[in-house]
Amino acid sequence: MDSINQKTRLNHVAELAGVSLSTVDRVLNERGSVSDGKRRKVLNAARALGIKRLLPSPVHGLLRFDLLMVDSTTDHYRRVAAAFARQANLLRSRLVLQRQTWHEGNPGQLVDFINHPTTMRQGLIVVAHDQPAVRAALQAQVDQDVPVVLLTSGLSQLRGATYIGIDNRVAGRSAGRLLSQWALPTQGRVLLITNSLLYHAHQERVAGFLQVLRERAPSLEVIGPIACHDDDKQTAQALRNAVAGGQPLAAVYNTGSGSGGIRTALLEQAQRPVWITHEASQQHAEFLREGLLSLVIDQDPEGQAEAAIQHLLYANGDLEAPIQAAPQLRIVIDETLPN
Repeated sequence: MDSINQKTRLNHVAELAGVSLSTVDRVLNERGSVSDGKRRKVLNAARALGIKRLLPSPVHGLLRFDLLMVDSTTDHYRRVAAAFARQANLLRSRLVLQRQTWHEGNPGQLVDFINHPTTMRQGLIVVAHDQPAVRAALQAQVDQDVPVVLLTSGLSQLRGATYIGIDNRVAGRSAGRLLSQWALPTQGRVLLITNSLLYHAHQERVAGFLQVLRERAPSLEVIGPIACHDDDKQTAQALRNAVAGGQPLAAVYNTGSGSGGIRTALLEQAQRPVWITHEASQQHAEFLREGLLSLVIDQDPEGQAEAAIQHLLYANGDLEAPIQAAPQLRIVIDETLPN
């Protein structure tokens, strides 16, 4: 009877995990090779069904996570890289973080990195353009049971991946709300600069910002969004073009980087507009202190890195509970800077 009951329970595990009974036997009795994805499914199903036996470890050796980062030199991505380096060092007895960078002008390189890992991976963290080829490559990884984390910027129409980052539509709405409540004229011109609308994060920030301005300050004229690709020369030129006719700007909102160029162009103007941008950095702290920059919205890259690693550990059964903390949107002004 016991053997019959045991077989029934194992059949339930197989059914819940969506695998064969022989796969369940190989995992629970550690016989033969089973893919990481199926191994996780079996062990999760066994736990969910309360199988009363000592379950094997879900992890064989060090976990290998791929981190696919864009080759940006902005302060944000430097902070992200440093945060992941700290996480990898803290958890070096449990995981190996394999970092590769793809050129922002060559999304095909990113697709190739996704499709052709250098070693077997148990997780994938990626900063990506929201493009069909990228989505298809990542969907294939998800379908192969590789846990996928989308960092900083989500992707549309991708099932089964986990986005870790702030709500970028809320970030854009926050910029619009704060700007609309500033000491702005009832009528004026607002310059909207972005990195690239190929990133879902920047699409969301722009959409949220414009939505709030339509609701709360419909008389403001918005110039843009103008894609400047986080480039100082392009952001400076965008601002110069906006004031070329002699009309001043009431405000500037930049959803990305390129702040050095904005500062250069602002110093050429007699009138200083309200200026809101993203990411807490030493450069932005200096601009806040000198009174050119009004407010910064930060997306907590250190929190993103920690949450991404914790999520992949949990997905691999190396943590008992899912992550609780999430990256926090933060507002920084000159008064909140350290002395």
